Amino acid sequence: MFREKVTLQTAKFVRKKAGFFVCFILAFMASRYGMPLYPLTAWLVEHSYQIFNRYQDDVYEAGTDPVTFFSLMTVIAFYALAMYWLVKMAVKKGKRR
Repeated sequence: MFREKVTLQTAKFVRKKAGFFVCFILAFMASRYGMPLYPLTAWLVEHSYQIFNRYQDDVYEAGTDPVTFFSLMTVIAFYALAMYWLVKMAVKKGKRR
């Protein structure tokens, strides 16, 4: 009994994480240059760079510094979370019908 319950919980966890990973990849694709989310993404990354740039110790090439990378990953993770939530709500609504 316990083993089956743990297996079902693990399968549910893996399914949720795989769904979020797919949403993360789609959010990354939608925020690339020339895609719909690019202007908003570029604006958020640029403003976070202006705020947090003064805390960097070294000089980096343009676009390769840790501030830009982490702000880009944070913005994409936020997009993926919103996308995951919307898909989850659509699936729940579809199951009710």
